[in-house]
Amino acid sequence: MSTDRIYIDGTRVTVSKPGYSASSPPAVDYAYLSLDSRLNQGRPLEVGLFTGAVFGGTKMFYSTTYPHPPAIDVFGWSGSGGVYSVGKSIVTNDASGSTVYQRTSWVPILYTDGFLITDDVQFRHARIWGTTLNLYYIAWQVW
Repeated sequence: MSTDRIYIDGTRVTVSKPGYSASSPPAVDYAYLSLDSRLNQGRPLEVGLFTGAVFGGTKMFYSTTYPHPPAIDVFGWSGSGGVYSVGKSIVTNDASGSTVYQRTSWVPILYTDGFLITDDVQFRHARIWGTTLNLYYIAWQVW
């Protein structure tokens, strides 16, 4: 079963969790949505689409330059309405076991005018290194 996992219009940006529709979720709730501009997390600065983005060397530019680098969410897009993960995260704990980190094998390097996706070869080589993908990004204000 295929559902529309990303919904963008002039009033909201929504990404649903697997199995739920972003355009008409059962409720505006974290149980069904990965992110939604209607939830209490602020409004995104911008949402963009890159077609043919190459992981590992192509800088992707925002629509404007910000005073500080924004945070970004990155989603892969199949072109037929499907959304896919751009890399499974690795869950690790700190030495005390109290703090959990979720890492991916790629690293976004954030600038005030754009971002660069690069490989985290020190720990684990990304399988998506050098591949060409269609990407949605959502930039969030963190200052």
